[in-house]
Amino acid sequence: MDTISIHELEVPTHIGVTAEERASIQTLKVSIDMEKDLSVVGASDNVADTINYEAVADAIKRLGTVQRNTIERFAEDIAQMILADFKPNYVKVSVWKFILPDTDGVAVTITRP
Repeated sequence: MDTISIHELEVPTHIGVTAEERASIQTLKVSIDMEKDLSVVGASDNVADTINYEAVADAIKRLGTVQRNTIERFAEDIAQMILADFKPNYVKVSVWKFILPDTDGVAVTITRP
């Protein structure tokens, strides 16, 4: 199967377990892989036959306008939106947060059929 990927999309959002943490905007990074048969678009060269990755990126950024407690919930919301709106065979979503000292960041990755 074929894959369309978006790597390290920057998404500003209010996220965190405490109200203090949610008070400020944090920039998360989101990467996704979407499995879809791309042979049709490979033959047609018509964007209507594929997943429009710009539309996916815009939709993820819109999800960032909703406040959440956890990156796990944000990853799940992204996966469910992509499955419902863009219809890939499966989606893999990784969300990075840059809050834990002495690390480059923390991440959660989920895969949904």
